[in-house]
Amino acid sequence: MFVNQKLMGCLNVATKRVLNFLWLNLDLPALADPEDGTIRQPLPPKYIETVRKSARAHPTTDVVLWVDSKRLTGRQMEFLRKSIETNRSNAKVKDLRTIPAYDQDELYNEPETNAEWRSCGQSSLIWRQVDAAKVLISLQGDYDQAFFSDLDHAHFGVTSPKVQAMLKKHGLMIGSYSDSGDLSIENQLWGFQRRRRDFFNAYYGEALVEAHNGNNAWSKLVSKVELELVRNESIPLAEICLPIAADGTKAEQPGHESRDGYNRSTPSTISNVDLTRMFNARSRRRDRPVSKSACKKAPVVAKKFEAA
Repeated sequence: MFVNQKLMGCLNVATKRVLNFLWLNLDLPALADPEDGTIRQPLPPKYIETVRKSARAHPTTDVVLWVDSKRLTGRQMEFLRKSIETNRSNAKVKDLRTIPAYDQDELYNEPETNAEWRSCGQSSLIWRQVDAAKVLISLQGDYDQAFFSDLDHAHFGVTSPKVQAMLKKHGLMIGSYSDSGDLSIENQLWGFQRRRRDFFNAYYGEALVEAHNGNNAWSKLVSKVELELVRNESIPLAEICLPIAADGTKAEQPGHESRDGYNRSTPSTISNVDLTRMFNARSRRRDRPVSKSACKKAPVVAKKFEAA
């Protein structure tokens, strides 16, 4: 009985964490798959590797990539799930459409039709959708600590002493885009404990209003942090801001004609042959260690993901 009580005590103090990522494609509904059996690349391959590496680096943390199933074909969804989840038990692909607040809001039910979506000071529809949805996904699930990161900032450590010290002292941390250590409030990265959930719940309401009004939600986070945390609670920015630079990867839509946001790129596809080989190889390897010989038989794209 003593042992069982001790074990139960350990279970009770275990911290439940989630690290959320987000990817939205431009088209809604998704364009049909090409008739030659290929699929359009749903997101940059590097980002698939990023999710898998994050899952490996944080084995006790749920690592979730949120996508919109209406912006992807069935085969694209299957590709993402197999690419990210195989042999990574804590990595999951989840559908934004399972969140009623997302599925029913008109903001998320409009396609991005601006071929130059990158060149509008991040006020294009796709940016506004992303900046609101990233707050919403952070509020999903029953977790002691919830994190969100843009995919090009995912190299931070969820359980690092610095991050955990910020959460322990103030209940939250905010990313600060910087190479020099100078602090700024950004919306590319954050984490919070249960006691700060109301802060982000309120921020979602403000972010959604801003998005509907044609504005980016970043400025609302800046004013909210400065007013409620710095001024009202007298928290120094240095105690909640984590300086972290991006990994140099720019967001793009590899399977879309407007992949770079300047309307001058051709879409990338994944061949039917590579898809079949990858899916078959992953089915054979599921729940088993990956052998070197199996890796040699898989296509290059699959081998890259397995190495992550």
